[in-house]
Amino acid sequence: MPVPDQADLRVGVVVPSTAPAAWIAEAVVALAATGARVAVQTLATTTRRPSGWGRLATALGGARDTPDPDIPRPLSGLTGVDIVEELTHSDVVFHVGVAAAGNSMSPEPRLGSWELLIDDDVGLQETLDNTGAVPVAVHRVGSDEVLRASWSRVQRGSPATTRARALWRAAALPSRALGDLMAGRTVTTGLRRLLARNEWFVACSIDAGQQPLPDLGHMTRLCAPKDRFWADPFPVVDGDQAVIFVEEWPYALGRGVLAAIELQRDGTWRRLGAVLEHPWHLSHPFLFRWQGERWLLPESSAAGTLELYRCVDYPLHWERECVVMQDVRLVDATLHEGADRWWLFANIGDDRVSTHEELHLFYADTPLGPWTPHPANPVVSDPRSARPAGSLFESGGLLYRPAQDCGVRYGRSLVINEVLELTPTDFRECPQMFLEPGALAGANRLHTLNRDDWLTVVDGHRDNWWPR
Repeated sequence: MPVPDQADLRVGVVVPSTAPAAWIAEAVVALAATGARVAVQTLATTTRRPSGWGRLATALGGARDTPDPDIPRPLSGLTGVDIVEELTHSDVVFHVGVAAAGNSMSPEPRLGSWELLIDDDVGLQETLDNTGAVPVAVHRVGSDEVLRASWSRVQRGSPATTRARALWRAAALPSRALGDLMAGRTVTTGLRRLLARNEWFVACSIDAGQQPLPDLGHMTRLCAPKDRFWADPFPVVDGDQAVIFVEEWPYALGRGVLAAIELQRDGTWRRLGAVLEHPWHLSHPFLFRWQGERWLLPESSAAGTLELYRCVDYPLHWERECVVMQDVRLVDATLHEGADRWWLFANIGDDRVSTHEELHLFYADTPLGPWTPHPANPVVSDPRSARPAGSLFESGGLLYRPAQDCGVRYGRSLVINEVLELTPTDFRECPQMFLEPGALAGANRLHTLNRDDWLTVVDGHRDNWWPR
């Protein structure tokens, strides 16, 4: 897909108001100066100056010979800038000083949607710690991917000066990022979005012993049909036969359904069929036994619910038993049966924060609930180890929780945390083992690990360049 000439490039900019802070207006001016056609969507008619503790703290010491970046500056009359009610047909969109609503735009601009967000108290901690520099960066919307980054110098003893410098430095980043896009200096993911599609696959290890981590280099890949991918594998072993429940993503459908794969102990396998399909995305088919029956707890965060299903004809037919939680964006719910209660681990997010970042814990007498939130929630607040990556398991008398490392990219690798304390008042864990994707059939991501008896399963991701 060719990139338009600079003069024909349509750049959309979303800003807080028609008279935003001066540093935001300066970013718009710099984009217009590139010669691109710039359209600006404003979210309000008036702007606000930073307030509260952040503003008070950064004001201490006063800015030293640095223009105030927060003075409102009207956008009307700027040369080369059109003020519009809604952005349409943009080649690239920058959200400057405002978060992208819903973390995405529809349709996605061909060169992506990017955010430049700066906290009110930017530079305060760096000044107090005297760390030397403040980071500012343009990120892809809904991702930690950085297009253009920079560092701004700290002014000792003057948080206000440090803050002003950081904001004026940030004002230059969108135009520089646009230059990167035009010159082809995008990160790999930018090109990937144009030329490749996601392809997750399932890999299995049979009779590999009881080691907590599999040997990725000796796992067998299960190849989905060319028109779909498989992810989030959960195995159920019965004798010499197993069923692997997976998220199945048909490319034409554009959302996940649940499916089942039958695997024999000799390595032969076949797809059995669909397990569950709704008008919304489904994934993470968590399977467990309770009271002599099989139960399924899939992710349905796209519908704002978490629902529990009971098996009526194994393995393909299930009926909804109850709604466990509703009106919450809860992902990768993972149950664990303790000695005297059930535990539910899941990440929670909304349109303002990522679902990768914070792990929440709940407990109940039965899987049917009611579920009580843990008083220490979120029990983990770190994208590098929060999001669940499979069932908890025991090894050597210790309890472990697999988690995704989403610090750089969603589902990049696995971290296995030892659970040190799990009570209704306290939760503690620490990372003990790590599993990187490189050894797994050319994978560049890895985000699920599960086992049952003689079978261990993982999923890996690769980029399918020039999709078939």
